[in-house]
Amino acid sequence: MNVMLTATCDNTDAFHEDYLRVKPECAEWCDISRYAFGKIDDTHLIQLFFDVEKAKLGAWLAKPETQAMVKAHNFVPTRYTFDPLQLPSG
Repeated sequence: MNVMLTATCDNTDAFHEDYLRVKPECAEWCDISRYAFGKIDDTHLIQLFFDVEKAKLGAWLAKPETQAMVKAHNFVPTRYTFDPLQLPSG
């Protein structure tokens, strides 16, 4: 499963700095070599995660440390799943 999320937070740059500290943990539930982060503005962002293992993601999100990071930044995500678009050749 691939996941895209849009989110609001108090400060996009501060959130991203904290996220980069825990990013190695994400290798347990997704392919971090293809992770993408985009800053929309000072309080909005977009993240893309590929090859996500849903159960492991849920366990990571439930960790007290993860919950503390979410709360500290007032991080409010909206999550979406997506598949690659298959276009006809020619």
